[in-house]
Amino acid sequence: MFWRKLTFMLLAAMLLCGAGSAGVGYAADEISRLVLSKNEVTLEIGDSVDLTATAVYVSGKTEDVKYTTEWTSQDANVATAYAGRITAKAEGTTTVTATYMGKSVLVAVTVTKKVKALTLNKQSLNVLIDDATPAQLTLTAYYSDGKSEEVTTKADWSIDNAAIATVINGQVKGLASGTGMITAKYGSQSTTVPVNVEIAHRLEPSKSQVSLLVGGDETVTLRAIYPDGSDNPDVAAKAEWSSDNPAVADALKGKIKAYGAGTATITAKYGTKTATITVDVDTTQKLEATKQNIFLHVGESADIGLTATYANGNGTPADVADKAVWSSDKESVAYYSKGKIYAAASGEAVITAKYGNKSVQIRVDVEVPRSLDIVPSYLTMKSGTTENVKVNATFAGATAAEDITSKVEWSSDNEEIAFAQNGAIAAYKAGSATITAKYGGKSATIVVDVDVPQSLTADVTNVAIPVGGAKQVTLSAVYPGSNSANENVTQKATWTSSAPTVASVRQGLITGVTTGAATVTATYGGRSVTIPVSVGVLQTLTVDKQKLVMSNGQSNTVTLTATYADGTTKNVREQATWTSGSVNVAEVNQGTITAKGAGKTTISATFDGKTVTIAVEVDQATTLSVDPRLLILTVNESAEIKLTATDSAGNSSKVTNDAEWTSSNIKVADVANGRVTGLTNGRATITAKYGGKSITIPVEVGIVTKLEADKRYASIKSNTTTQVTLTATFADGRTLDVTSTADWKTSNYKVADVSKGLITGRAYGKATVTARYNDKSVSIPVDVDTLKYLKTDVVQLVMNKGETKQVTATATYMDGSEQNVTKPALWTTSRLLVADVKDGVIKATGSGKATIYVTYGGKKTPIVVTVR
Repeated sequence: MFWRKLTFMLLAAMLLCGAGSAGVGYAADEISRLVLSKNEVTLEIGDSVDLTATAVYVSGKTEDVKYTTEWTSQDANVATAYAGRITAKAEGTTTVTATYMGKSVLVAVTVTKKVKALTLNKQSLNVLIDDATPAQLTLTAYYSDGKSEEVTTKADWSIDNAAIATVINGQVKGLASGTGMITAKYGSQSTTVPVNVEIAHRLEPSKSQVSLLVGGDETVTLRAIYPDGSDNPDVAAKAEWSSDNPAVADALKGKIKAYGAGTATITAKYGTKTATITVDVDTTQKLEATKQNIFLHVGESADIGLTATYANGNGTPADVADKAVWSSDKESVAYYSKGKIYAAASGEAVITAKYGNKSVQIRVDVEVPRSLDIVPSYLTMKSGTTENVKVNATFAGATAAEDITSKVEWSSDNEEIAFAQNGAIAAYKAGSATITAKYGGKSATIVVDVDVPQSLTADVTNVAIPVGGAKQVTLSAVYPGSNSANENVTQKATWTSSAPTVASVRQGLITGVTTGAATVTATYGGRSVTIPVSVGVLQTLTVDKQKLVMSNGQSNTVTLTATYADGTTKNVREQATWTSGSVNVAEVNQGTITAKGAGKTTISATFDGKTVTIAVEVDQATTLSVDPRLLILTVNESAEIKLTATDSAGNSSKVTNDAEWTSSNIKVADVANGRVTGLTNGRATITAKYGGKSITIPVEVGIVTKLEADKRYASIKSNTTTQVTLTATFADGRTLDVTSTADWKTSNYKVADVSKGLITGRAYGKATVTARYNDKSVSIPVDVDTLKYLKTDVVQLVMNKGETKQVTATATYMDGSEQNVTKPALWTTSRLLVADVKDGVIKATGSGKATIYVTYGGKKTPIVVTVR
């Protein structure tokens, strides 16, 4: 209590004296009222709550005075209050008073037991809408003292979906189908329970499809089946109804009403389930026109009727001509108006009537023939003659064809061959023409062949002749319907050559002009025959050697043979054009190939448009081999590698000095003309290249396989030395003393030091000496001043107070030598008031027993002293 008052006084002093001008101004103001953040508090035992206190002055100013307000509790056993914090102590009620500058405010405090847990009597809840007996939840609280209490009416109840249900004091009343979560809160704890309000397992409408006329309606029921098997025969009034096409049909509380022709899908939603109903309005099952095809003359009209049979009707067709939408794809030919179809101009049109979801088409012919036929359909004529043909037309509704030869429009695609007028066709010259007759938008054609044979053949299929040679070709024609023998038309035909500079032709006589190929064509009566012609044409060009393996400076002459289309052959080596892919490797002159340098190239010979090639290899190796295949060297040591090349002919030769030599690491090993020199410790790869091939040789320089010391352990005295010799074994088995070149290190230079294998003892202790050479290392444990024994000349003394005695300490080393260590040894006493010691001199200082210890070189020896 004293400290609390003292704190209060200090805070008041700070506010009055040190809080600045604002605090001084407030203190001088007259207070109007004191306002607390809460006037009623409910806490569980052990919990606290912080309140704020605000002073409102007459001047209108406000100030936070929580810490300067005096807080008192009517019953501190129930709750305490200090600086605005109220702390619950025990179950009960009390009043906390906050007083500042004469103004007091009361806070009602209720302290309840600590709630550890809450439980509900149900894990889930299923509720009906407007149930006469609402569902009741019971809430039980379990306190920290182990007791429990039913707190249903004391708790705070809430639901996250207030649209489906209400909850008051645990009583749940269903409002609409749906799901939610009820929360009960009491004290610092809360618990939840899920609630389902008339959640159906499925919905079943009384009809899944409804057909209506515009303006009609129909009521359907909606059956809800619940998970427990129960059902509600009609929840249509409770469901939510919607339509995907309200312009056609909509629904409310199960009543479906039709507004316009078409289809719509009505959806009923009840809780989490939905059901759909398909609605057809004015759905036409069948739409029929009284006529499907109409033939009219220009200016005429025809009656047309349109009936519809509805899907929801009694099957009686209804006249819907005035309700339908009529259209024509060619209004200028025919159109619909008030139950009639009118013909406006010659041609064809399609009238379409559309009603609801159906449509029907009526085809209208206005003076248009169904078809035109020319009789005969094909004519074979001689030039200078005339033939008459007839044109028949078939019209709609007519049983017989009508001769309209004089009415049609005639044309010919080649009037120089044949011409038509009023059904008379005149032939002028050999060839084919197509005669066309047009009438009423229709047309018919007839093919006329004038002096055209059925087939045209030559007595040869191809011709091969030398330059200056000739070949006579005979051309025969066969006419249709002719029983006579083939007619020789060689002199009548037109002969042409695709390349007159290669082959010329006159009345079937083909003459070779220059070497090459051409095509000769014979044309007669619209028919033609083509004959391939070869004049001195080279068929193949071959060489007697396709590959040459040569040495530098060697020459070789090849034979080049040309084979012609007429079967003759000729050595054209000197006439051909020769080229080399690389003159640095091989040169060629009129078929003589000379090797000039190592490598590969291709020699080409070209003659009369054809080319052959010869592969040439000069000083090329098929394989390379080395001896040795592995080199192991020491630093500054050299060795030679011998390189052998074998060419594709199987010949072998030593090419060490001719090869190109490289090292992968010239710091480790270098190479020149096959001689390898080790430079530093390490590994390298030597590569030799020759004749387009390469081979590698691994090299090891100074690679140590084993490193050994002649001493595995060293025990020495201070200021003495011992020498260790280090031997390296290389990959080829050779050994070398590397004591002076190795890297020596000590783990503790204060105990032992080392230089080039010479170990020097410095002081008592243990150390490890490590020697490293290349990538190998060896370690040697070292003991300095390691003792075998430590003893004194006495082990027990009886002395009088004030008496002194000298004791001698002797050390025996591992090598058997002894040394007086009285002075350098460490002397200690267990009881200074009985006996003291220095450098082996023991002095009795008081009666009793003490133990004197001497320590040296890791050994310790006791001396028992009794002082009388």
